Amino acid sequence: MNVSGILLRAILIAIGASAVGLGVNAVSGRMLPWVYVPPKHVVLSGVMVPLINEKEARRFLVDTGTVFVDTRLEKDYAKSHIRGAVFFQPADKEERFPAVQPFLPEYARLVLYCYGPECPMAEEVALFLAQLGYKDMMIMTAGFRNWDKAGYPIENGSRSGRTSDEEPSSRSSKD
Repeated sequence: MNVSGILLRAILIAIGASAVGLGVNAVSGRMLPWVYVPPKHVVLSGVMVPLINEKEARRFLVDTGTVFVDTRLEKDYAKSHIRGAVFFQPADKEERFPAVQPFLPEYARLVLYCYGPECPMAEEVALFLAQLGYKDMMIMTAGFRNWDKAGYPIENGSRSGRTSDEEPSSRSSKD
């Protein structure tokens, strides 16, 4: 058999397998969508947590009732983070929570973030907080990368919470 015959056979097999897959998808009770649509929220320990992008999160930056929570690695938080964000990574959440708790009032809206959509750390911290009774949380799935790329306010240097004696070195072009 020559190369063109093998190629034709491969194409026919691919078309046949695709037709079978599409047919099974069409008749199944849980048809998969043609285009992926990301979820609008997750439910963690009975708490519905909206998933938002950096533009939606930005509008909460000036709200005094909102606390941004950085769940990335400490070295990345120390390099730069969203202005005023509290550091709270999942690796040591039980041990770190007593130190962070004063900066996370239960009545506050929490906007948690990590690196981006592929990062589970914000969701892991949100689950932990939901189990402790926190209810008003959001996860910025776009992550710090997109926030920074958009030019939104960041701080450089390590901060463990909001204290008045620290002067942030922040980019404030879009405050």
